[in-house]
Amino acid sequence: MRVAAFFVILLCSISTLSVAASSGTGGHGCAPLVPPGIPGSPAPAPATPGIIVINEVLLVPHSTWNCSETGAYFSTTDAWIELYNTQNQAFNLYAAHALIDSGPNTNTYTFSFGAAIAAHSYLVVFPRTSSAFASSETATLRLVIPNVVVDQVTVPPLGPDQSYARTSDGASSWEITSTPTIDASNTSLQVTPTAITSSTGTGGTGGTRTTSGSFNSDHKVLIDGVQPQWNRLQFPSTAPTPSVDLHPTTLTTPTPSPVNSGLDLTRRIVLTVLVIALALMLFWCWKVFKKA
Repeated sequence: MRVAAFFVILLCSISTLSVAASSGTGGHGCAPLVPPGIPGSPAPAPATPGIIVINEVLLVPHSTWNCSETGAYFSTTDAWIELYNTQNQAFNLYAAHALIDSGPNTNTYTFSFGAAIAAHSYLVVFPRTSSAFASSETATLRLVIPNVVVDQVTVPPLGPDQSYARTSDGASSWEITSTPTIDASNTSLQVTPTAITSSTGTGGTGGTRTTSGSFNSDHKVLIDGVQPQWNRLQFPSTAPTPSVDLHPTTLTTPTPSPVNSGLDLTRRIVLTVLVIALALMLFWCWKVFKKA
């Protein structure tokens, strides 16, 4: 009986680990804890506002955003800040002694050795991995290149896995979004339908053409000054006239996210160990029953 109960517990553990491993990242991308290097020798980032900006912030993680982790998530290691380089050249933030803080007299997060950002690209950092920074963190986040605040943002209250992002990379307007784009573009597409009115000369027909390509020419105009015969009279059409929505529509283009291959590897290792343990237990039971 005890052996059967052990088998049931073991199988439940395998199922639980499998489900947890497959749902850890919440279906989105992640960023490495240590920023990858870039080729060449980038110049130190200049202490000039508008060159490198804070582009997106996520402070209430509810899934794994740090590629170094597998399965679990933590408020200290999965909250992130994304920077964006608006220029055509790369910059070295470490060499410029850049830092992130929450205002005057607060503790700072310093960039790791060699941290650099490519031209028109992104750099994601996890500042709460510094316990000193986390101890004095507020809703205000500043990017400082010694003694010069080059960018800052005050983050409003956010829900789980919501980010506060610029509406497009480097834009002046911000929005709260439930679809963060970590280490990727914030660009959105706006489509505005327009109406084109076409008409003809006297005695002709007219209609309205929309951007969808439809053309309405049901109504003919009689302007010859002569009352038509009764059998030539045209009655109003009962079909509804389609309306054209002239309000701009915002479409968000999803950006493909990198796949966290480390999660699958860890999952396979755990499952392999459990299968081996199950096989050994079966072999042990067989020997016990054989002696009996």
